[in-house]
Amino acid sequence: MIPTDAHPVAGSILEKGDFGSFMLQRIAELEARFGIRLGLAQKVLLAETGTVEQVLSILTNSNVRVKVVEQKENARTIVRQSIITNDAGKVLIKAHSKVFKRNLQAKVVSQIKRKELGIGTIIASFGLETFRRIVEVGYDPTRRSVFRKYQIICRKKVVFEIREELTGIEGGPGGI
Repeated sequence: MIPTDAHPVAGSILEKGDFGSFMLQRIAELEARFGIRLGLAQKVLLAETGTVEQVLSILTNSNVRVKVVEQKENARTIVRQSIITNDAGKVLIKAHSKVFKRNLQAKVVSQIKRKELGIGTIIASFGLETFRRIVEVGYDPTRRSVFRKYQIICRKKVVFEIREELTGIEGGPGGI
């Protein structure tokens, strides 16, 4: 039974107002498990629940660009792979996104199909009220990179599922 003042997040029960310490604990567990040390920028991006493009611009002190590398569509979903780069063209994040078309307005789906903008920019430009739920944070020892999986929810329905690999965000002080 879940207490009335607790919230299920990423498979754990959180006491009300405890999300920050939960993420801090998950990140500490990740570092201990793989013997890695994450930088501040990596930690911020793993826990961040706003627009990644905006946060990356601030962390890198430069404009960032989203490039859709591949996009496929069927009757229910759009699956896209994209990269986010800095001004110098360095790949900072690789993202794999699944878009649930039936849960979005047609004009939003149309914008996604154009492959011109990142999902965060599209959400902001249409003024969609969304909530991001982090499902998993992890480390890929083969690629030596951290990643996170999250869902973006709008009107109580999952509209996006996204996995972001922080490929160009290094550990240690500064992190980029």
